[in-house]
Amino acid sequence: MAQTRSITADAPREDTVAGDEASAAAERGGESQSTRNLFDLRVIIGGLFTVYGIYLVILGIFDDPAAIQKAAGVRINLWAGIGMLVMSSSFLLWAKLRPLTLDRIVESQADSIEAEVETDQYNRERAQFTTAEHRARERGGDGASRSGARRAGH
Repeated sequence: MAQTRSITADAPREDTVAGDEASAAAERGGESQSTRNLFDLRVIIGGLFTVYGIYLVILGIFDDPAAIQKAAGVRINLWAGIGMLVMSSSFLLWAKLRPLTLDRIVESQADSIEAEVETDQYNRERAQFTTAEHRARERGGDGASRSGARRAGH
């Protein structure tokens, strides 16, 4: 036996709009915010700089004298590691002080969509002009060159 389901006014609708999904994600709050910030490129780059910086600092602390002399007396691994740790802390601090918000993501997508629409409109206008120009030439808009082309063909 097949069960039938009636749709009432207080039953939740299954068809949702993309805006409804975004608002539902915003209502969840912390979970979606932390997920967005986890995949923020600044956090990924900062994490990689941290890992490589720690590795180079440890390597620079335990460099043997021959390696130091080879680098003109400078503990290059140590200084490069410190530089990487400074860079990683700046990326992570930037991500912490200016986290991604849903508003910024929507604004950036809206800006890119507007630019794409403008570009598409320009390309359509350009294509229409070019097509109209070619049609005018085919109809005989440039009669002298057409007759010259016919004579050259004889």
